[in-house]
Amino acid sequence: MIYIYNAGPMFSEADIVQRQKEGRMFKEVLDANECDYFLANPIDLPFDNTREIPPSEIFMTDYSHVDKANVFFFDLATNDAGTYVELGNAIEKLMSGKKLHIYPIFSDLRIQRNNIAGIECPVGFNSYLVGSLTANHLPLYRSFDEAFAAFCADFDLKK
Repeated sequence: MIYIYNAGPMFSEADIVQRQKEGRMFKEVLDANECDYFLANPIDLPFDNTREIPPSEIFMTDYSHVDKANVFFFDLATNDAGTYVELGNAIEKLMSGKKLHIYPIFSDLRIQRNNIAGIECPVGFNSYLVGSLTANHLPLYRSFDEAFAAFCADFDLKK
């Protein structure tokens, strides 16, 4: 079974639209290929938003999906602390010998622009974060679409 956890911020209108688009892309391809899957796309997970939701409930719900997942997508461009915690959970699973597919995405256009480095570089990422990916030989993706194409290739899925 393919158990996907799709992590990224979901606080702005743009974040919400992006996470929903990603969910539709997963469902369309996985259904068309008749895959046995579960998609944990937090923007689509049921929470009773008519009441106060304690942070511990959000953590425990999301962590249960992270614990079960064997495929992860991480939108890391916005420095979202929750996404970084989820990535740390997944890296720990990977380093303990679990077979996982992890697709880290740095979609910040400033990274791709002008090949600028040093003091002129308009954006930077924490070395421990980047090292957790490179030390585990994980490829880095510049967009969700690029990561999604790699996922489809890895699982031999027709788009």
